[in-house]
Amino acid sequence: MTVRPHASLDPELLAAIVREQGTPTYVYDARILDAGVLRWIHAVGDPSHICYAVKANYNLGVLARLASHGIGFEASTVGEMARALAAGVPARRIVLGGVPKPPEAVTEGVRRGLDLVVLQAAHEVEAAVRAGDSLEGPPARVGLRVRPGIRAGAHPSLETGRADAKFGFGPSEIMDAWATLAGAKGVEPTTLAFHLGSGLDSLEPYAGAIDVLLGLVRELASAGHRVRELDLGGGLGVAYGESGADLEPADLVRIVRERLDGTDLAVRYEPGRSIAARAGTLVTRVLYRRERDGQPALVCDGGFTDFGRYSLYGAQHRIEPLEGPLEGPDTVEVLGPTCESGDKLGTDRPLHGVQPGDLLAVRDVGAYGFVMASNYNARPRPPEILVDDDGWKVVRERESLEDLWRGEAVG
Repeated sequence: MTVRPHASLDPELLAAIVREQGTPTYVYDARILDAGVLRWIHAVGDPSHICYAVKANYNLGVLARLASHGIGFEASTVGEMARALAAGVPARRIVLGGVPKPPEAVTEGVRRGLDLVVLQAAHEVEAAVRAGDSLEGPPARVGLRVRPGIRAGAHPSLETGRADAKFGFGPSEIMDAWATLAGAKGVEPTTLAFHLGSGLDSLEPYAGAIDVLLGLVRELASAGHRVRELDLGGGLGVAYGESGADLEPADLVRIVRERLDGTDLAVRYEPGRSIAARAGTLVTRVLYRRERDGQPALVCDGGFTDFGRYSLYGAQHRIEPLEGPLEGPDTVEVLGPTCESGDKLGTDRPLHGVQPGDLLAVRDVGAYGFVMASNYNARPRPPEILVDDDGWKVVRERESLEDLWRGEAVG
């Protein structure tokens, strides 16, 4: 691929990229990815205790860049595991995470020689025992995901640690599940895990959840079982608006170390958004302006099929014109092109001076952006571009119309 030189990831560079690539287009800054990883490494110390959540952004170019820092990777699915492997990540640096999995996925994880397979339901424990029974070589490390019953204050769709969440074992179920694994051949239970949610704006819930795990550690120890590690998931939020500060990994690590003082427990973290979000920009072009009942709106060629976080969660990302200043106090809605009234990129945006043909930059979309894109309305998904000090390159081409029906058959 041709690498094109640049000075910085600024509006002029973004405009130059889309002159060649068209719109909408995702652009990632590899240097910001580096900074996001290094922020965690400086806080935690050992890169191997950081497992980037692949679901946040699984472009192969992004994964390879992150892997160069020596960190691990958390895959929610076999597909995410396969992407990490395709990006050159060794199996021993991959965790298969604790989301609902079919038995075949558990078997694949146990047999792959992964760093850890986290189990979250009885059928997964049974699958791990069956897979371990025929395993040759060292036993597979496995863990149990705990549902700690903590409300973490995230969007309801992103709360994953409350008592009624679909993920994980309740505390009262852990003893039996751990004992089953401890008595099995070919697997070794080492880890208790939780995940409180995504996009958290407070660190306080972690302390309560850690205390739940520590209680289970003591309970298991009283029965002769040793827990070696706690996996505390990810979830640190990003301040997407014009004000506010991101949560700091160092502050979370400080809470964790205070809680674990006097124990010999290792700790694993699974950040995603806090590493990748700031690195991404979605560039879209305004198709036309319209006004209804005194409310102006910009209709763009990018919408919720490309970036769905406003439509799904009401997330208000910064949206800026590539040319000219933000203008107010009048505000506009930023709408997408599909046949859904809920297709919006944002509301109440100070973009009153933007005109048809102008380019807009939707900022901080490096996490949960392209990975949640769809082909609704038979819209090809946009390209992904990676920028670094040497220039920029296409790390995923824009889909063609033929890509929309690839693998299908007529009749």
